[in-house]
Amino acid sequence: MPVGHPLSQYDELVPSLFLGHRLLITSATCPYRRKLEMILQELGHVGIDTMEIGSMTALKTYVENGFGFALVPESVLDPLPRGTKALPVSGTSIDMLTGFIYKSVPTRYASGKLFQFLKTKLSRFDS
Repeated sequence: MPVGHPLSQYDELVPSLFLGHRLLITSATCPYRRKLEMILQELGHVGIDTMEIGSMTALKTYVENGFGFALVPESVLDPLPRGTKALPVSGTSIDMLTGFIYKSVPTRYASGKLFQFLKTKLSRFDS
């Protein structure tokens, strides 16, 4: 969110604070947006002021220019846009199921080596 945004005074946000502030969201087909909307509906926050932005990448520019605030995965925040602040949201988790679809690739190619690396490192989360 922009550094001067009223919500930037908090160290941590809860969804009830979103009321009265414009939330920038991605397109209706974005899985992250669908998950976010589902969580907000479960919490009873269906009347939040929103503005739809075409892509997750573009959200950063709109936030940077003061159009509102956005909830994005941490991976999108590197680098953090100039004049913005990142805050954690507590009270709910926006965990997204992620999977790999791949064509069998010989391990001598870089893509095969990357897949093997990820498969090894991520296997510890299989529980």
